[in-house]
Amino acid sequence: MAISSPPPLFAVDRFTLSPASSALPVRVLKVNIPRDLGAPGLLRFDPANRRNPSSWRLRADLTAIEPDLNEDKYDRWRTNGVSPEDFKYGEYDGHHTYYEGNEGNFWESAVKEYEAAEPPTGFQGLISWLFLPAVFSGLAFHVPGEYLYIGAAVFTVVFCMIEMGKPDKPHNFEPEIYNMDREARDKMIKAYNTMDIWDFNEKYGELWDFTVPHDDIIKQLKSLD
Repeated sequence: MAISSPPPLFAVDRFTLSPASSALPVRVLKVNIPRDLGAPGLLRFDPANRRNPSSWRLRADLTAIEPDLNEDKYDRWRTNGVSPEDFKYGEYDGHHTYYEGNEGNFWESAVKEYEAAEPPTGFQGLISWLFLPAVFSGLAFHVPGEYLYIGAAVFTVVFCMIEMGKPDKPHNFEPEIYNMDREARDKMIKAYNTMDIWDFNEKYGELWDFTVPHDDIIKQLKSLD
């Protein structure tokens, strides 16, 4: 009884005789596929690449850890550490419906609103307050309508001349001028109020073209004293 040894890992050479002809030897090659090669047609990575810090997983950011999302319930009525009993609603949270100064009476609030509107003063304020009483007095005394129209036109011209003579403020200009650099804007408004309108337009008239930037003019305005 012969004892046969196991075949090698990859191949075993064995000579067999064909049944048809015992004179011609035939060589048969057997190949054993290692188990760690994986299934045919699938990509196999070398274990050395898995240990490489610059592997394809790191380069593809597949090892990044997603930060935790804050999924806690949001309390829109929270008082930020102040007890609800001590929290002054409207004042601490800066709510838009709270107006500091509502403690006064109606007339005080009306005066503040009137002064905030910057009403006309001096001679302009005098003719403004006398305009409607003058119109009603003319109608009561049957003044001809032509005189009333002439008086209204004169009032309009004088009022507009006084209003145009007042210094301009930032909110009198376009939003593009109001949103420009503050230093350059203030100096531009100062020049606008002190220079002749024709000289100003000749020197800074390009500022009104808002389709192109004017960095050179802004630098020139900043250099003014």
